[in-house]
Amino acid sequence: MNTTANDVPLTPQYLLEALRAASSSSQDLVKQATAQLQQWERAPGYWVMLQDVFLDRSLPLELRWIAIITLKQGVGQYWRKTATNQIPKPDKHTIRNRLITASIEEPAPQLAAQNAVIISKVARLEYPLEWPKIFSDLTHIIRRAVSGEVQGTDTTVQLTRALSILLAVVKELASGRLTRTKSNLQAVAPEILKLLGDVYVQHVQVWQNFMNQRPPPAGTLETMTISVTALKIMRRLMVSGYEFPNRAAEVSQIWQIMQEHVWSFVRAEEEMPLTEEAHGLLKKHATNIGKLFLDLSQSHPAAFALLPNTLDLLRRYWDMVVSHGDVLASQGKITMNAINGLENSEILEDDDAVERRKFREKIALQGMNLLRECIKMVYHPTSTFRYRHKEEKEEIGIATNMFKTQLFIPEVVVHYMEILVTRYFVLRPSDLEGWEQDPEGWNEEWENNVESHEFMIRPCAEKLFNDLMVNHKEVLAEPLMNVFRSVPTIAKDDILMKDAIYTAVGLAANVLHQNLNFDQFVNNTLVEEVQIVRPGYNILRRRIAIMIGQWVSVRISVATRPTIYGMMRHLLNREDRLNDLVVRLTAAHNLNRCVDEWDFRIEAFLPYVDDIFNRLMALIEEVHSTESKMGILSVVGVIVDRLEHRVVGYADRIVSILPPLWEQTGEEHLFKQSILAIFSKLVTAMKEQSVKYHHMILPLIKFSVEPGSKMQVYLFEDALELWEATLRCTAAPASPELLELFPYLLPALQLGSQTLRHVLDLIESYVLLAPREIIENHRIELFTNFAELLGALKPETAGIVTNIVDILIRGAKAIGGDQALNIVGVELVKSDFLIKIFETLRESFEANMTTGPNRKYPPPAVLITDYFSLLARIIVSNVAWFVDVVKMIAERAGQPVEDIMDWLLSEWFTHFSNMGHPRQRKLNCFALTMLLETNQLWILSRLQDLMNIWVDVVTELKEDGAVNDSLVYWNNNTDPTSAEDEEASSPQAARYNELVRSDVVTSIDVAQFIKHHLEKVQSENGGMERFRDTWVANVDREVLEQFARLGVV
Repeated sequence: MNTTANDVPLTPQYLLEALRAASSSSQDLVKQATAQLQQWERAPGYWVMLQDVFLDRSLPLELRWIAIITLKQGVGQYWRKTATNQIPKPDKHTIRNRLITASIEEPAPQLAAQNAVIISKVARLEYPLEWPKIFSDLTHIIRRAVSGEVQGTDTTVQLTRALSILLAVVKELASGRLTRTKSNLQAVAPEILKLLGDVYVQHVQVWQNFMNQRPPPAGTLETMTISVTALKIMRRLMVSGYEFPNRAAEVSQIWQIMQEHVWSFVRAEEEMPLTEEAHGLLKKHATNIGKLFLDLSQSHPAAFALLPNTLDLLRRYWDMVVSHGDVLASQGKITMNAINGLENSEILEDDDAVERRKFREKIALQGMNLLRECIKMVYHPTSTFRYRHKEEKEEIGIATNMFKTQLFIPEVVVHYMEILVTRYFVLRPSDLEGWEQDPEGWNEEWENNVESHEFMIRPCAEKLFNDLMVNHKEVLAEPLMNVFRSVPTIAKDDILMKDAIYTAVGLAANVLHQNLNFDQFVNNTLVEEVQIVRPGYNILRRRIAIMIGQWVSVRISVATRPTIYGMMRHLLNREDRLNDLVVRLTAAHNLNRCVDEWDFRIEAFLPYVDDIFNRLMALIEEVHSTESKMGILSVVGVIVDRLEHRVVGYADRIVSILPPLWEQTGEEHLFKQSILAIFSKLVTAMKEQSVKYHHMILPLIKFSVEPGSKMQVYLFEDALELWEATLRCTAAPASPELLELFPYLLPALQLGSQTLRHVLDLIESYVLLAPREIIENHRIELFTNFAELLGALKPETAGIVTNIVDILIRGAKAIGGDQALNIVGVELVKSDFLIKIFETLRESFEANMTTGPNRKYPPPAVLITDYFSLLARIIVSNVAWFVDVVKMIAERAGQPVEDIMDWLLSEWFTHFSNMGHPRQRKLNCFALTMLLETNQLWILSRLQDLMNIWVDVVTELKEDGAVNDSLVYWNNNTDPTSAEDEEASSPQAARYNELVRSDVVTSIDVAQFIKHHLEKVQSENGGMERFRDTWVANVDREVLEQFARLGVV
């Protein structure tokens, strides 16, 4: 392909060339071909041509494969009517008409499978409106193939292809959540189910008759494939094609057939001498029937219970659980002999026996999951908002009562519990082999297997045991205690059974805490057992660590806590040969539980900290996998949290391993997140003393937040946490390295709402720490970014922005006086920041002027309060500066200053009653009062509004009739260092407290402030009498009387 993508016309020949290039081993050719194919997606006839290529069996298989895959992707993207560049209707019609025939006649199974997926996607979108005959066409093909009416072709292939298509279509419709999609499937389900039932039974009978023949006759495997495909379709139809499966006769009939077949298949798998392929298909039949039972119990629990012979089915499955448990028990005895060095300690199993045992384990696992679903139905029924008719409610009641009275009777429940504990909680030979060969991998697998209960039998057994204990605690507590009391009678060398019983005691902690004195058990038994040095006791040590972790948050007294800390310290000791890697990793994981719980007392833990820290650090260096290192690091982080300021003595040891770990992790972002989190905790705990680690911390922050970095998307939030902790705990002056990071915050303002609040908090911390540097070097970019944010923020977030500008204004005045204020004021206007604030205030003013049905709604009151408070800060800093700012805004708007001040003050006085916080009210009162210094008509004419505000604020801030301003009193009588919160003693807290204490709001009495400015304006406007005659005369008598009662003048 030498021409460019834009020049190549769509022709069959060029399309074939593009497909050949797309299947090339050259990446450049593949890239060019992909671009060309995407270019043709908008061309009429492109999708039909792709199907033509697929249908042309004279072409190489790889070309047809690329064509069908591309067509499948196109159907997924462009078949919908709402899709951009949707496939034209005529093309859809042509493609649809050839889909089924293409699959039925396709000799290559892989291509037929891809075409079946296309059919399913089209059917989901177009059945029944655009493609009403898809099911009738498929059933017609199936009937003809079964009856042998098709001449001259392989009926087995046709039947296999038709069933594969039907499976794909039913699977697609069954996954739909819309009521319409479900109804469409339910409408055709009965007819299809009856047909498939006949196909299934007929073909099962055929291949069952050939079971004993070796080798099996030709076509046996194809026959088995047909029956298993029919079974998969029936499973989905019975689950998704019926709202009440138990009421359908055809479902009940097939249900009974399945109950007979599953056990005949299980027996046949064990007894019949089949080929490997036939064995695999036979197992698929049995496991798919089990999936049918499970799916129905989950989706239609009441129907599952009420279908014929369900109780017998559950009992047969439990028999399989018991039978497989006996196999495991016999293996456990042989394993115990191996541990103790006795004879007969080798398990002899050929490959067939291993596969057979795995298969029976799958059936037993399905049995356990079925029992769990029954428990869920009885004790934790799924809630629904769907209306239930009387008949449905009655069915649910009957089903629940049947399971309660016939399945979960006390003696049976006790039997369940005993089998699980004595059979399935015993470690298997494969477990111990994995422990020995790959301790880290084995430990990680066991830590993560908790959520694998649907697929692995040990986690499922533990889940089933938990379900039984929680829902039958009155029945099972004492029998389990009897099992526990039998421990002393167990032979000392039967470590596996003791481990199994301890497993049960740990899992049942929430149930047994009233029956078992665990403190006594720890002190009298476990302390001794963790010190026994005997073969196999590493198994018991691991289990004791887990059991302590399970009980510590349930019932272990404060007095026993030091004992369990000592036990954990002992289990982390590498010098003890029985504390192998699995034992120590387990101890570390469960130490986390012991430390990170409600009743933890640091004083009891401190005597063990030195040894525990040293052993955890050594363990991190010993293990190799990232997950293991992360797990140990997480424990270290929890301990750091608990130690708080006491961590200083251990910080160097912890920090020394973090940079090497960071380098070793490469692109393992989860581990890097853990390292950042540890640094955050250390910095928070050490406060000012953490400065000595800045040379390590600051490069990590820079690496994590640098725009364009591959790691930014993963590490950004954790880096912000560390950054914030670093700023909070850094005393002024800030180092140049810390200040160099500030520019990275500005592009972060555009990243989105999830991190915006955090970024703004960091900017505020920088402004508090280094106001001079931020004003001198970053004010322009900062105000520009803030201006872009205004209008798109929630009121709470906008309040943070105005607060940062407020602090900057105060910093500018403190650093450079009026000159610095003027520089800041010019940038606030030039950046449009203040322009947008004035526009929002104008919008609020105009909205408040409207009434009736066309009334406009003003911006949120909280936002307007924050904006007025920022203007108030400008006025309080320097009235003349504020007037200059208004003049600049008036020049840009082409309006007189008087007009702007007129509507601004009107809105300001009106909004004052909506300000809730006393500090904001007082600040705005000060600002409006200081405007009197201008001696302008626009403020003097509003003397009555001012007096109303004075009365409100002065009255509010006098506590219980006292003379003092309460905000000034609070400021003078509060010790900022007395707060118990750890953060209250940080350098940033001290900076913030100083900011508050130095504010005019908390340092000047409001009454004295009003008096001063009122006397000043009188003297500047002709004296008291003239001022009274000119301005006070316009104030209502009631307002004057209220103001006079304040005693201000």
